[in-house]
Amino acid sequence: MERDDRKLALDAFAWALNIFASVAIVMVNKQLMGDAGFGFSFATTLCGLHFLFTATIGCCTNSRKVEDTTASGEKMRLPPQDLAIFVAVAACSIISLNLSLMLNTIGFYQVCKLAQIPTMCVLEGTFFGKKFSRKVIQAIVVVLTGVGVATVADVEMNTGGTVAAVVGVVATSAQQILVGHMQKKHAITSNFLLAKTSPYMAGSMLLLGPFMDNFVTGRWVTDFEWNVPSMVCLGVSCFFAVLVNISQYMCIGRFSAVSFQVIGHVKTCLVFFFGWIVFAAPITERNIMGCSLAVAGMMYYSHATTMASAAGTENTPAASTTGAAKVDITETKSGKEPRQARDWGPGTGDWGPGT
Repeated sequence: MERDDRKLALDAFAWALNIFASVAIVMVNKQLMGDAGFGFSFATTLCGLHFLFTATIGCCTNSRKVEDTTASGEKMRLPPQDLAIFVAVAACSIISLNLSLMLNTIGFYQVCKLAQIPTMCVLEGTFFGKKFSRKVIQAIVVVLTGVGVATVADVEMNTGGTVAAVVGVVATSAQQILVGHMQKKHAITSNFLLAKTSPYMAGSMLLLGPFMDNFVTGRWVTDFEWNVPSMVCLGVSCFFAVLVNISQYMCIGRFSAVSFQVIGHVKTCLVFFFGWIVFAAPITERNIMGCSLAVAGMMYYSHATTMASAAGTENTPAASTTGAAKVDITETKSGKEPRQARDWGPGTGDWGPGT
């Protein structure tokens, strides 16, 4: 009983930390990247800095020395080929999502974000034999409908944007599934996986980031004029990125990728709320109605998954930034409506860039 209580407490802590850090980083990145703030619009490079900061913290705290062995005393290992696959998929996720954000309207981008859950269901069902009960599917539909009502406005498509969006959805879904799959396959902890992958993610993003950001913004990151307030804001963003990364890997290791995405949509609702409180961002009846429907769907999903688990209908989760944390960004496109990047996730983020 005591062990169950401890697990419940750790699960609740992981969720609470992820939600807090994800919402906080959106608010901070709005100030750092928005036109009304410091205007640091280099999302991919920022993602690389997030991973670099995470890797540095891991080295300084020597946390890997504590968790390099399992409870049975065996040394934890992540084969080089699996590490390379994970980093490649995560980097593809971040780059394609940034391209999608640039080439598509906010409405189509949000539709693609909603498509991640069905994509995960297909991938987990195809490759891991996971099945979902009828009530779980119903709950997912309710959540997606609510978030769609709250976030989707104009929906326009173009060839380049559609290709980037499809690649982004598949890569992000695969990356989040890989986070949990790697932990289970190799019997490694979330901290060990994060410590092993973050240096390579930082290197790839800092190498490709400046070119990607120049393609997106037309400017080089070296052109940005730093001052003390903007550097402090960057430091705070990196701090929350570490929390997002740690909590996302913890959550994905404890729950399924689908559960992480479904319950994670509560962050979208909180972003609306705190954007209204902190930045006086407009909030409409449609936003309120959609968020309320999404929250109701999340409650139903929690109930449905509990019932399915008890009945043995749903298999053991195969598991879910960028994956990597993603960078959560709330920007304004054409000066009209807020543009939200993914759970940063770095990436995803969840580090993100990515909510």
